[in-house]
Amino acid sequence: MLFRIVSAALITGLAIFPASTAAQADQARIMGAVTDGSGGALPGVTVTITGGNARPAPVVTDGAGRYLTPWIAPGAYNVTFTLSGFETRTVNKVQLGSGQTVVLDQQMGLAPLTETVQVTAVAPVPPPPPPPPAIRLERGAPPPRLKAKAVDKEILASVCGPRQPPEFSLAIGKVVSHRDNADRRLLGPGDLLVIDAGETKGVANGQNLVVRRRFQTGDLFALKKHQTFGEHTGGLVQIVETNAESAVAQVVHACGEIVAGDTVEPYAAQPAFFAVASGTPRFDDPARITLGENGKQASAAGQMMVIDRGIMQGVQRGQRLTIFRSPAGNPLLNISIGDGVIVAIRADSATIKIEKATDAVMIGDLVALHR
Repeated sequence: MLFRIVSAALITGLAIFPASTAAQADQARIMGAVTDGSGGALPGVTVTITGGNARPAPVVTDGAGRYLTPWIAPGAYNVTFTLSGFETRTVNKVQLGSGQTVVLDQQMGLAPLTETVQVTAVAPVPPPPPPPPAIRLERGAPPPRLKAKAVDKEILASVCGPRQPPEFSLAIGKVVSHRDNADRRLLGPGDLLVIDAGETKGVANGQNLVVRRRFQTGDLFALKKHQTFGEHTGGLVQIVETNAESAVAQVVHACGEIVAGDTVEPYAAQPAFFAVASGTPRFDDPARITLGENGKQASAAGQMMVIDRGIMQGVQRGQRLTIFRSPAGNPLLNISIGDGVIVAIRADSATIKIEKATDAVMIGDLVALHR
C-alpha cells in the first residue's frame, strides 16, 4: 500500500507497518515521535484521536517524545498534538486498517506570543539591574567556550549516510571555518565552526543543522549537463551563537570529516526507535543500490548505501532487507551476499545500513525488501 506525504513541514513520516504477532487482527493503533523545530524530542505532548468508531483516552509522549495509542477499531481518525507553548497540530483522516500499526511522526513549532496588558495604576519603575561584570581576556586568549545542548541518541539515528539529492537545494548556508582559527578548514567532534547564515535566514540558538557535501557519481568525464551526483553527510551541528548574517555552531555528532565549504540545512529527524518483523525477502521485486558513501563504488558491513525505493514504493524505516546478485543467464539463482536495514527514507529513495556482508557490496547490486 502506497502513501503520500501530506505536508513535509508537519509530518516527517507516514508509513504502515505489518502488525506484530501480538496485534489483534481486527484492530489498529498509531505510534510515533514528536519533535520541536530543532529536532529535539518533545515530552509531555498530548495526542488525541477523534472520529472513527472509537474515541480512546488521550496519550502523552514520554521523555523521548514517543507515544503509542491503545488498539482501536479500524477507520479514519483525526490526530491532534497539543503542548503549552507550541502550535497545535492536527492530521486529518489517518486511515487505519485491520491489524495495522500506523507510524505518524510530528514536528511542532513554537506558538506565536500574544499578550494582553491592562493598566490600572502607574507602577513604580524599579532601578535597572547592575551590568554584568566585564569578562577580561588575557591578550591572545581564545574567546569564551560555547556549549551545545545534548541531543537524544534516537534523534541521531537517521543523521549519517549518503542520500540521493533532492530536486531543489535545502541548504541555508555553508561552513566557513573553525571559529577560533580561520585557517583551519577540517573540523570534527566538539569543534566550533562559523556558518554564513544568521538570524535573517531564520537561524536560532539551539537549532540543529545537518552538514552535507555533494559528490559526482557515474561517468566523471561526462559533460556538465549529463553529470549525476549524490550527497555525503558530514554530521550534525547545533547553533550556539547567532548574528544577523552569520552564526557559530558546535559539532554534536560527526559521521566523518567536515570541511569548509560544506553546506548546512535544517535537520528533520527520523527517530528509529521501532523495529519491523523480519518477514520474507521479495526477490521477485528487487530494489537496486545506486550510491555509496562519499562516492565509493563498494561498501562493507557497517557502512551505508542508497537504494532506488522510498516512501512512494512502500519502503519503511526499520525494514529488513537481503542484498543479492543474480548470475547472468540464470535469473532464478539468487546469491545472497549480505543483509541490512532501512535507516532513513525519502520520497523515492532510502538509506540502508549494511549489517552483514560476505562480499563487497557494489553499486548495482540488488536488494530484496522483506515483506
